[in-house]
Amino acid sequence: MSAASGAFTEIEGVDGVYVAQAGKLSSTAIRLKSGGLCLYSPVAAMAKKGATYFDGLGDVTVLFAPNHYHNKGLAAHAALFPDASLVAPSKAEARLNKVTGLAFGGLGDLEKDLPDHIRLLEPDGLKTGEVWLQVKQDPEVLWIVTDAFSSERLPQGAYAENPTLLGTFPKFGVQDAKVYREWVEQEISECEPTIVVPCHGSPVRSPDLGSALLKLLDETF
Repeated sequence: MSAASGAFTEIEGVDGVYVAQAGKLSSTAIRLKSGGLCLYSPVAAMAKKGATYFDGLGDVTVLFAPNHYHNKGLAAHAALFPDASLVAPSKAEARLNKVTGLAFGGLGDLEKDLPDHIRLLEPDGLKTGEVWLQVKQDPEVLWIVTDAFSSERLPQGAYAENPTLLGTFPKFGVQDAKVYREWVEQEISECEPTIVVPCHGSPVRSPDLGSALLKLLDETF
């Protein structure tokens, strides 16, 4: 990864996508067309360090809760960035509202503000409302995910070679394993990822990442 100001580093070879680690968790910042930043899965420990944690990146304008479990950092970041919009997938809104007491908008405005090479992916067969981001900048294709995949935690800026799976994900994240497996297989067949950026662990980079992800699912489900 290439260096950036503050605690975030930019994914090497991909413009406008930055990752920071706090403990076992990671958060991803995405540069929007408007110039602001969307913070995907804010981590509570980062907000405790204050706005200087984001120095050099610009204003955080969107706080994205990408599933209903990743909610512990939202209140602290909403206090730190009071003008930022809070957004979440529709399937996750009810539990997020109950747990956080915050009000969330849908993903429509965020989708309009995403650069042309970034799009939302909404996996089928999950029950947490998890939404991913796909970033295409030749030759790289990123998947930014929440709990669906994970990896070992390495020093900031390093890449893991192999994806892993959280032990809790099959039970708490998956509603229909067959539907989910078929959805992932279809996405890989259309546009195979070269990098996965998970919230649990370090980014994973591999020339045969699609096959590794499918093998992981085959071994699990």
